[in-house]
Amino acid sequence: MVRLIDNKEREEEFLGLIVESYIQETKPISSAYLCNRYNLNCSSATIRNVMVALEKQGFLSHIYTSSGRVPTQDGFKRYVDSLKKEDIVKYTPLNIDFCSLTNCTIEVLINYTLEVLTEFSGYTSLIALSGKNGRLFFKGVRCILDQPEFEDIERLKHIIYALEVRMIDIQDLLFSCIDDEVKIVIGDDIGFSEISDCSLVISGLKEKDVEFAIALLGPIRMNYMKATACLNSVREQLEVIVDNFL
Repeated sequence: MVRLIDNKEREEEFLGLIVESYIQETKPISSAYLCNRYNLNCSSATIRNVMVALEKQGFLSHIYTSSGRVPTQDGFKRYVDSLKKEDIVKYTPLNIDFCSLTNCTIEVLINYTLEVLTEFSGYTSLIALSGKNGRLFFKGVRCILDQPEFEDIERLKHIIYALEVRMIDIQDLLFSCIDDEVKIVIGDDIGFSEISDCSLVISGLKEKDVEFAIALLGPIRMNYMKATACLNSVREQLEVIVDNFL
């Protein structure tokens, strides 16, 4: 049972439940749904009051053809800011068989890594590589087609345009976010109108003056905990072996 205390903590708790429910259900979330799904020790009226407060603060949006609400970009940002490391470690780390790639080229390593990332995360994966072989690699554009947000063909065209035409801009963004910690860039904060309906989860590493920026691209309604866990696994395992490819 979820334990709720004061108003701020209650709002934080409810926003988390709403975001995680929306990620899974892809539809507006109602107070009745929350009450039934999570066995909350409060009434539907209390839940509705908290949802109204979150909406007034700009964290939720009310779709008037439905009794439910959906998170806004600001709602997702607040949710992401509240994520804790212990929330992420519940996902099983990826076990990547890099040992089988001994004597392969850096391009083979990158393509294998992208395929693994896409398979386990369910999102489009990207790697930007600096140096003499520098370029942007990506796989899993097919995953975009699985997201209901992108059933609109025009929105889909914009994403593909960004990946194919604005590669340098995307590379620069990814390199600017390289850190030991995963960085999450949501919606308008990406800075490209073509993918303002998306989020990027970014990490990376530096080895022998070469930078690897690793990212996952998905809808704003992406599973950030799973995506972060996937990137952490890849970065940690690449750090061990990438020196052999340079």
